[in-house]
Amino acid sequence: MRNHLSLTARLSLMFSLTMLAIWGLVSMVLIQSLEQHFARQDEADLRGKMVLVKNLLATQLDNGQPDWARLESGLHSALAGYGDHRLQITTPQGRLLAGSQLFRPPATDVNAGPVIESWEENGIHYRSISAPFALPPRTSVSEMPDTVMIRVIFDTRYHQHFIHDIKNGLLWLTGGIALISILLGWMASRAGLKPLRSLARLSTQVTANKLDHRLPVSGAPVELHGPIHAFNNMLDRLEESFQRLTTFSSDIAHELRTPVNGLLLQTQVALSQIRSDHDYREALYANLEAAERLNRMINEMLFLAKSEQGQLAIQCQSLDLAEEVDELIEFFEPLASERQVRLQRLGHARLWGDRAMLQRAISNLLTNAIRYTPAHQEVSIRVNGNDSAVTVEVANPGSPIPPEEWPRLFDRFYRADHTRQQVTEGSGLGLAIAKAIVTSHGGTLSVHSDEQETCFTARFPLSGTE
Repeated sequence: MRNHLSLTARLSLMFSLTMLAIWGLVSMVLIQSLEQHFARQDEADLRGKMVLVKNLLATQLDNGQPDWARLESGLHSALAGYGDHRLQITTPQGRLLAGSQLFRPPATDVNAGPVIESWEENGIHYRSISAPFALPPRTSVSEMPDTVMIRVIFDTRYHQHFIHDIKNGLLWLTGGIALISILLGWMASRAGLKPLRSLARLSTQVTANKLDHRLPVSGAPVELHGPIHAFNNMLDRLEESFQRLTTFSSDIAHELRTPVNGLLLQTQVALSQIRSDHDYREALYANLEAAERLNRMINEMLFLAKSEQGQLAIQCQSLDLAEEVDELIEFFEPLASERQVRLQRLGHARLWGDRAMLQRAISNLLTNAIRYTPAHQEVSIRVNGNDSAVTVEVANPGSPIPPEEWPRLFDRFYRADHTRQQVTEGSGLGLAIAKAIVTSHGGTLSVHSDEQETCFTARFPLSGTE
């Protein structure tokens, strides 16, 4: 049931319980303080009455053998006006000599000093002080003891009624405080959560078509600044993802349209009239080339999908990057010669990684570099290793790429505008695949382009090296 309570109700309830707990603690301290105050007051009063009784008793016994009846009357007259006090004078054996009827026998030894006692009888709380009193020698006769016990008893009903009234008042006050605290808690919660409700209303305005909307931080409580920034950052990521998805959809439609249109056109031309076996064979070869391009594109997209899901099976081994790069240079030498581009490898290092995947990543970078290198220029593959990382740099001269386009070069099907018009070969997935492979090895792939060269740098941390 608690999970169904609103946040306002929960805060109100917590506020009310906190207020009641504090008030309950204050009430307990107040009651205990009153009881201790009355106890100390009663004790002081009883000690004072004991001194008074002893002084009066000593004064009246100076004339000889005591007359206990007359002595009792005189003592009660002396105690009159001091509240509901009762007096008992007994022998050490407990025989009443003067005063009120015996209550519970005192627990005082004749040789002990004054003793304060407290007990309850018939619903009434009593306090008493008991002390021995030595009779003057001339008052002692054979039938009289040398020492009597004096006991002054005080009825605390007045104090108990007062504390009882205080408790009843506090109980009623607690009920009132509970209602007031619930009301104040609800009002405070409503006022405190008003900015949150405003943010909730604003967040409902955010849709797939309005991802540029942001929640304002100004005017919001400090406690909500963190959630607002997190929400706005999430919207930034969503907007970027939607933009990339839109661009990707447009690019994939553009990339798939070319081979599909080629298939349709070649097939329509072949079927438009009766042709020779050679013409049909040429049409089938053209269709096969388009189908292979489609198949290659689909396989590359599946590879990227697996990399994003972390499903790439990496079989690592110790690799000599210089040997691997030299093997790739030998493989790409015919393509480079055709474009009148030279290939050069510099440096060496060892790396712990998947041979086939790393060759594929470097091949994609090398293909991209050869494609955009002007004739009679050189592509450099620089391999470096130190105590912290291994880097592979593929650099080529050519037209610089604007810095604002660098982050998007690794997006699927993305080509910079100035290159898209010049070059049509390739699927547009090479750099995305290269980055996925480098990332799967725990590394990073970055690009830097200026008037001198465009350089793609794959950096593998030491943890990914042998």
